[in-house]
Amino acid sequence: MPKLLFLLIITFQLNAQIIEPKQIPHIPTEFKIDGTMDESGWQQALIIPLQIEASPAENIPAQVETKAYLIDRGESLLIGFIAKDPQPENIRAYLKDRDSAWQDDFVGVILDTYNDQRRALEFFANPLGVQMDLILTNDSEDSSWNAIWDSAGRITDDGYVVEMEIPYNELQMPDQNGEKIWGIYLQRTHPRKDRRQYRSVGNDRNNDCFLCQMPKYKGFANAERGMDLEITPTLTGLSAKSREPEDVTYGSTETDFEAGLDVNWGINSNLTLNATINPDFSQVEADSAQLNVNQNFALFFPERRSFFLENADYFDSNMNLVYTRNIADPDYGVRMVGKYDKNAYGFYYTNDTITNLLLPGTLGSDFTTLDIDSNNLVGRYRRDFGEHASTFGGTITSREGGDYSNTVVSADMNYQLTPTDVFKFQYAHSETEYPEALSEEFNQPFDNFSGDFYLARYQHNGRNWRFNVYHENKDDGFRADSGFVSQVGTKKSIIGGGYVWIGDEDNWWNRMDVYSDWDITHDQDGTVLEKELEGSYGINGPLQSYFRVGVGVRDHYWDERVFRENYRFIDFEFRPFAALGAGMWFDTGHLIDFANSRLADAKSGGFFFSSNLGKHFQANATHRYRNLSISEGNIFTANQTDLRLSYQFNIRQRLRLAIIQTDVNRNLSLYNEPEDHNKNSRHIATQLIYSYKVNPRTLMFLGYSDAGTEFDDIESFVKTDKSLFVKFSYAWKR
Repeated sequence: MPKLLFLLIITFQLNAQIIEPKQIPHIPTEFKIDGTMDESGWQQALIIPLQIEASPAENIPAQVETKAYLIDRGESLLIGFIAKDPQPENIRAYLKDRDSAWQDDFVGVILDTYNDQRRALEFFANPLGVQMDLILTNDSEDSSWNAIWDSAGRITDDGYVVEMEIPYNELQMPDQNGEKIWGIYLQRTHPRKDRRQYRSVGNDRNNDCFLCQMPKYKGFANAERGMDLEITPTLTGLSAKSREPEDVTYGSTETDFEAGLDVNWGINSNLTLNATINPDFSQVEADSAQLNVNQNFALFFPERRSFFLENADYFDSNMNLVYTRNIADPDYGVRMVGKYDKNAYGFYYTNDTITNLLLPGTLGSDFTTLDIDSNNLVGRYRRDFGEHASTFGGTITSREGGDYSNTVVSADMNYQLTPTDVFKFQYAHSETEYPEALSEEFNQPFDNFSGDFYLARYQHNGRNWRFNVYHENKDDGFRADSGFVSQVGTKKSIIGGGYVWIGDEDNWWNRMDVYSDWDITHDQDGTVLEKELEGSYGINGPLQSYFRVGVGVRDHYWDERVFRENYRFIDFEFRPFAALGAGMWFDTGHLIDFANSRLADAKSGGFFFSSNLGKHFQANATHRYRNLSISEGNIFTANQTDLRLSYQFNIRQRLRLAIIQTDVNRNLSLYNEPEDHNKNSRHIATQLIYSYKVNPRTLMFLGYSDAGTEFDDIESFVKTDKSLFVKFSYAWKR
């Protein structure tokens, strides 16, 4: 009876949120963000209890008490959380860098400032005030976005307190006068044996649109972005030297200091212009390591540079037509994004003094660099329609320089048929011309050529049942040089489905699922390139554990033959202690040895761990292993270790060491063309960085990095690159 009564209350609250938004009071007094909430103004705040566990359980009473306090200060949104805990000694809170405290206790807010159910901004903080902010859409969540806001946290005798102040000039919102209605989720994450999430309202798992279920709040009559102006001068210094592995001495040291300027102008509440002159587009932090052995297609690395990360979701579509890592060394850039009513739009333009090209193919891809400057333009428009967060839009990209050019024009639609069913479609057409020398070297088309790419997908995501159907067709001549499309000349179809079980309070597990799909890929002449059937079973259990096991069989075309591949895999991860998370994966079966065109026994796997030693020190390590063998012995064995150590002095200061080592050992007697490979090779890269961050754009980096290699033609390991670098930037806001 109590459980039934609780469910009825939840249903009433959900309906009430839809019918009558709650009023957030306007209190224009001063507050100090210090984690104490001792100002008298907090007594006038709107108080929202977070009394429902939305995950992993399904809308049951929360295990601990949490209250959120909301105040509209006129220039900012003020939020306080009082999070009770009967065992405060078990609170998980560590000093960490921004956007990295996801395994801690934390509280926060999700804001849909347009109330359009398509996009929201997330602001979270752990009990020590470490900030995490993200952009959330119905398809993705991106932590690379960073806003300038204030937070503070404090652990108490009966829980913890967090205060946040989010300036309105950091938010895009409708450019309108008077009272506004926003969608707002308030959330607490409570990781213990399970990772529990508490909110003020329940969520219907038969509605796949998370943002469509946000409770509504009104107020913000004085909230506007205004003529927000942020100017960030930068100074970057680099001293580097390098040599070929065979050389005894280094070449001359190259030292360079460059000044740059970034401008972020909020023209009005819903339109933002970004410009950069002589930008520092270097990546301060090393990419995560990836093993590139027995691979035919280019590896994907995520973007980390701030100019491209700001509002990057405005350029998203169902195809990967925009991949800004292609832009390597620009002198300047400009970008504008905005939203008016149901219309969202954005564009950016940069030059590039280095033109990197991904050359896609049917069975593999190549990469090359043109020694020419290029101009890069991307534009995107999207319009919202329907009651279930549907959209249609268009994208245009252009890249040209010298006798090279590539243009893509595309249209797309995401039609949310019901809360659980969506149909997606996109069509793209490209026109491309390569320099004659490139066409000859890489066997690419001469003169101007064109191609089309279209895809269609239907998905059903209900509480229990999952189902999807997908088809795509990419012509041989399609190129998306501003994006990341590594394979062309194919037709691919997928059909798959699965079932999810949700655990009850008395179950030791909280979620189980089964999933299976079948796919087939042809080239444009009708030859079957791949045909695969795969199935898997997964379960989430205690200690935040996850276990998945699966099998698959695949017919794979290579070198004018069809090979029958098969594989089995196991994935497992858990968090046995508050300060330690770990996991492993292992795959075994038979895969193609592409270098020698034969089927081989394949094993791959690895492990990872993430540990906190005290409040300040963190160690993360990942090891990857890959092996191919035949009856005569091992063809190759590859090992890669990625170690990251960091010491967080306080919220602003951190010292981090990264070491990445890759070893590949081959039995050249088992290779058809042994002269193309090394018997043994090793590569080691290290990076040491001290950082001081007042906020995401007022900061300092000081670092050292080096790299070295070892292979058959040199006697021992040789360092080939060394560099010292420093970066200063200061964000001045009007």
